[in-house]
Amino acid sequence: MKCNWKVAFRTKREAEEFIEYGVTDGQNMVAYLCSVHKCWHIGHPKPYEENPPNRVQLLIDELNQNSED
Repeated sequence: MKCNWKVAFRTKREAEEFIEYGVTDGQNMVAYLCSVHKCWHIGHPKPYEENPPNRVQLLIDELNQNSED
């Protein structure tokens, strides 16, 4: 897998805080769910039209986040 070397975050919030607090040197990064490792990673955003499953997962995450609020 291309993500074997990436940091594994337990939650999306942990990954987003890692990005937010500047650990990524200002690079445009996003948190994404890794179905292989069952964790969250960070990476460069992918265009939705090239990655429909990613778009669906992001929509599900938004719905889940809204239901928790």
